[in-house]
Amino acid sequence: MWKDVIKSIYNTKYSSLIPQDHISGAGSTWSRLVNHCGKDTRLRNIVNNHTVMLVGNGKRIKFWLHNWTDNCSLAEKFPTLFQLSNDKESSLDKMGMWDSHAWCWVFSWNRVLRGRNIGLLAKMYAILSGVQLDKETDDRLVWKANNIGRFSVKSLCGLLNPSPPLNTVFSFRGI
Repeated sequence: MWKDVIKSIYNTKYSSLIPQDHISGAGSTWSRLVNHCGKDTRLRNIVNNHTVMLVGNGKRIKFWLHNWTDNCSLAEKFPTLFQLSNDKESSLDKMGMWDSHAWCWVFSWNRVLRGRNIGLLAKMYAILSGVQLDKETDDRLVWKANNIGRFSVKSLCGLLNPSPPLNTVFSFRGI
């Protein structure tokens, strides 16, 4: 249904943003949207800028690749360290270990870090010092485009075209 809503508001010029076929294994509109982002740059940018991963147990978040610390991934923020990492695809829970009740980060590099890279690692540790993993809670994706943190068609439509479309009788009420 949300595909028809967006098409009715924005005509067909945004049809490339909308998945045309069912994405197998995806149960919700939100998950289908996230899966489709790899196919469309504009939609990927909207989703990347308006989502954040909240850390729980670290099993679903890719340490280097997902946006979970600031407004960009650690691979974007520390490209040199990312290139030197032996764990480019690893999740958070694979990038450290529990020492009693405290989480300790453990990194594997393809060579010994020297000079500037040690300074970059210190900056990354400063960011990581504020991260608290929780063994009992799952990681979750939060939609920042509205106050409730959950994806809605209305909020996506507002991001696709911030000013209301002209010459349309469509109303956002009821969405």
